[in-house]
Amino acid sequence: MSATTSRPPGVAARADAASQLRVVLDFDGTLVDPNVAIILVEEFAPNGREVAHEIDLLLHEGKIGLREAWRRQVALLSADRMGEMIKFARHKVPLRKGAREFLDLLQRHSVPVSVVSGGLEFYIREVLNREGLDLPIQSDRLTVLPSGQMGVTHPFEHPTCRICGICKAGIVDDPSTGRRSVFIADGSTDRYGAESADIVFARRRLLDYCRRVGIPCYPFEDFEPVTAQFVRWLEAGDPLPTWKAAGLADSPCPISRSIAGVPPRAPTEAELRG
Repeated sequence: MSATTSRPPGVAARADAASQLRVVLDFDGTLVDPNVAIILVEEFAPNGREVAHEIDLLLHEGKIGLREAWRRQVALLSADRMGEMIKFARHKVPLRKGAREFLDLLQRHSVPVSVVSGGLEFYIREVLNREGLDLPIQSDRLTVLPSGQMGVTHPFEHPTCRICGICKAGIVDDPSTGRRSVFIADGSTDRYGAESADIVFARRRLLDYCRRVGIPCYPFEDFEPVTAQFVRWLEAGDPLPTWKAAGLADSPCPISRSIAGVPPRAPTEAELRG
């Protein structure tokens, strides 16, 4: 399958792809089928179905940001029901079709993979433990505030930017690894990771965004075409694409803009809401 791109893709010289790649894998709507944040609110919050979809719409229309979305959602959840929420994640959140085979392929070839999510660690950990998957997790975390209400902490935030809870762009654009980043994700809130990645696999809203702004990407629905492409790189010796993270000069993300060669600036209030 060829990548979706507005320019002819270049290729690198044939080399050991396994030693060159690392995979940054989104969770909600990517590694697993549902958006777990939405279904948790639907299940455990008063008027959950209506509230969850209202927040999701505001988020993806850019009227609120991820931090505000989480603040509103977790305020509706009760700490007394944590046990129920953990059990719900364990039994109601399936892996996306083909995910197990894809992760097995990466393990056989010792390709590093981490789960990087704007979701919450407690349910990500529960699903990975259920599947026997020992993967690094970088995500937001649920906490109980002194008031007794639920809150969210952001241990992987950008040091100054507050657009996102977790800075996927910074995790993806990490030259210290010495490897090219492959970003696999699905949502419009994953745009900054896609703007900063070397190779992108995209579905749903992220695919629409990549096509709209001209980010080369491999479209997918389940993991079978992702695995097939990695087999071509890892086992058939197909050359890797030579696309480089280009960033976007008009992105509100400071990392994306710096890749594009634009001096950093403080984001506007409108950008922070997006």
